[in-house]
Formats: sequence, structure tokens, C-alpha cells
Amino acid sequence: MVSPYSSKHDIIHTRLIFVRHGQIDSNTLGRFSIWNDEPLNADGIDQIEKASKRIFSQFEPDVILCSPIYRAKMSAEIIAGDRLQPIEVADLAEVHFGEVSGLTMSEIAVQFPDNYQAFTEYVEAEDQSQLTRPVFPGGETTDDIIARVRRFTELVLRSYPGKLVVAVSHGAFIKCVLQVYAGADFTRSVPFWIDNGSISVVDFFKNKPMIRLVNDAHHISDLIPVSPPGVL
Repeated sequence: MVSPYSSKHDIIHTRLIFVRHGQIDSNTLGRFSIWNDEPLNADGIDQIEKASKRIFSQFEPDVILCSPIYRAKMSAEIIAGDRLQPIEVADLAEVHFGEVSGLTMSEIAVQFPDNYQAFTEYVEAEDQSQLTRPVFPGGETTDDIIARVRRFTELVLRSYPGKLVVAVSHGAFIKCVLQVYAGADFTRSVPFWIDNGSISVVDFFKNKPMIRLVNDAHHISDLIPVSPPGVL
């Protein structure tokens, strides 16, 4: 039986498989993402090895693209093994959180109390549409992120039409990709969660996105932990 997720290499059918990088120690400490050279920890390597096994048993990737940030590059190299050579794409980088990058909420409360208050009010609000989305001081705006999503999508559809493309990226950026593909705005918290080592699948038919799978990590664990909404 052919898997329902197998891709037919048709010029009007392009499949995009997003993979979040494996766990790094900072992921376990509740820190905002930062652009640095932190490597995967032991759990992160195990997550990506399992993701790689699943990807190559269930799919037939033609190309692997990855963020230039080290944890994503390391993940892409593990996934690829000796089968493909990952290609770095700048627009797959994590959302840049500016001056709060690498900080915990407790640290933000001390260093950026006004931003902390805005973040807390936004996350806890019952109706976020009545609030202005908080900004990350010195960081990317939602317009910046949307522009990156569109550039990356145009690159894939222009350069790899009809192919099966694996894109190794980051939690916040993948969430934003799905939000844009769903045609939603950013007036509220993005209602997706992306776990380390998970895969999300988007098919393009004549350049129209169809979200097929989101945050599937059953190759790592069948448990689904509870996660509160984020500032993004």
C-alpha cells in the first residue's frame, strides 16, 4: 500500500516537510530563542535521529534546506546522513526576539519591566483582539516575519517545483509559517505548537498551500504535554 503521505513528483504538487531542530539545553530553561551556536543536547540528537528514520522511511526527500543557525544545521546534517547535502537558507532562521533573546520571563521582568507587563497582559487576556500585540525590543516585527515566510515559499516553489522538500527550522518560525499559510492574521497568539523534532507537512497544488500535518512527533513519543500560549 502506498502511504497517504507519499509524494508523486508532479510539477503542480510540491510537498514541504518542516522539521523543528532537536532540543538544546536552553529549550528546557524557558528562554526566548537566540541566534547562537548552541548544539543539540543528547535528547535533541535522539529526537532528530528518530525524525530522520521516519522521514526516509515514510517520504522520499529530494532536497533538505535548513536555517543557518547551528542547532538547525546540526539537525539537518543528522537527518541527511550521507544521502543529501543540506542547503542553508537565511529565511529559515528563527524569529529574532531582539533584546529579550536568550532571556527567561523572570529576567525580562527585571531588565524590561514594561515589556514584561505587556507580554503578561497579552498572554493572559481573554480577548487579545482588544490589545495591541507586544513588540520585541529590537526584534523582528510580524511584517518582517510574514515577508520572510513569503520569500521562503517563493524560493521553494520557484526552485523545487514538484519536489519533496525538507525544511529544518525553528519553533516560532514554523508556527508563523503555518499561520500565514492558514490565511490568519497576527492579532492574537499563534494557535499552533511545534515540538523539538516534530514534523509538519504542507502540500502545494498550483502554488496553493494545503496544511496536511502539524507538530507530529509520534516517532519520538506518544505523549502530548500541555503548553500555555506564547507571546508570539
